[in-house]
Amino acid sequence: MTGLVNIAGTWIWYVICVAALILFVGSLAVLFSFLMDKRRVAPVIIVLLNLLMTGVVIVVLMDCGHYMHVTNTDAYKAFQSVMFEVPYQIYLMVELLSCVALFAMIIEGAKYRTDNVTPDSIQQAIDALPDGISISSKDGIVRLSNLKINTLSRALTGKVLTNAELFWDAVIKNGKEQGGSFLVDLPDNEVWLFTKEDLRIDDADYDQITSMNVTERYKIIRELEEKHGHLQDIRRRMKEVSDLSGDMFIAQEEADARAALHNQLGQVLLMGRYYINHQDITDPKMVYAATRQMNQFLLGEAKAPYQGEEDSIVQAVSMAGSIGIKVVMNGPAPENIDVRKILSKAITECAANTIKHAEGNTITVNMSADNGRTLISITNNGKRPKGEITESGGLLSLRRDVENLGGSVQIESEPEFNLIMRF
Repeated sequence: MTGLVNIAGTWIWYVICVAALILFVGSLAVLFSFLMDKRRVAPVIIVLLNLLMTGVVIVVLMDCGHYMHVTNTDAYKAFQSVMFEVPYQIYLMVELLSCVALFAMIIEGAKYRTDNVTPDSIQQAIDALPDGISISSKDGIVRLSNLKINTLSRALTGKVLTNAELFWDAVIKNGKEQGGSFLVDLPDNEVWLFTKEDLRIDDADYDQITSMNVTERYKIIRELEEKHGHLQDIRRRMKEVSDLSGDMFIAQEEADARAALHNQLGQVLLMGRYYINHQDITDPKMVYAATRQMNQFLLGEAKAPYQGEEDSIVQAVSMAGSIGIKVVMNGPAPENIDVRKILSKAITECAANTIKHAEGNTITVNMSADNGRTLISITNNGKRPKGEITESGGLLSLRRDVENLGGSVQIESEPEFNLIMRF
């Protein structure tokens, strides 16, 4: 085999040198990591031996390279000369052995960090937090901080968090005090809540600064404040109306409003119940729209409960279907817009009553028109009423609408339920 001195200066010799240097640096890095993790003695000794072995190889390689360029070779000891005559394949095998040992230590180190708490694992854990956190000594020197609070520090001070006292001064300057904490509006439209607390660890005092993203909650608070102002304005206007109007007028208007709200709310509840039991044949978009609009109406964010976006009669038929009632239409539908609105209201009311009282699933609407007169009759396939029908709520409100338009309403219970409207 060829001795090491015979390949000095060739590409093989340079490859061996570079490999030895890489192994030496890698062993040094692993040794430093093990010492930081406070590992047990055995792994540290293995890495240390690997470091020494690669260090010796580097020294021999460097001496061998120098040996080829000096005239006074007597300066080298006999041992060194012997090392130069060792086949270079032996050094390659030593480097291969060192590489295997280094790789095994790297894998063992990764497994150790997975199974044990180390400074690196602690830092990685707090860096993954969505909230910011820092721990500093009382003189402001930061001992621990995560990525999020460093990002916030750049936004407030223009640099990473190195001095906790200066950072907290910036928080106080830019924030609004909230019970000892501070709300800070950042340029990116986010709102963060910063809190500073005392922390005692191993008989030493520290300051802990935490930050929490409260953008959504703060937005809700602002909306509630705006709605509170809106409700106060409504109360003021209602008082003005009450002062200008008589008690009877207010009572009548409130009764009508309650009846309409009761009717619409009942429709939404029936629609929700039917959707829960018949999800495969119910349009979830309509259920969502009706429920959302009713909630907004109850909160004062909408002027009226859900009315839909289509023609009033088409919408009423669709609403009836959403609670499990089929609507059969016979005859020409009225063209007058006011009559169509009243018809849609009647379909909705009769559909709800058919579910609640008659236990039916179909209503039939018969319509006829002659010489400017319109006749509408609505029946259902449910159980016959047990007695005379008492008008209240939706039916009473429907009668008022018809009579206000100059029409009349007749409700029959024999031989079956029949709502007759004449215009």
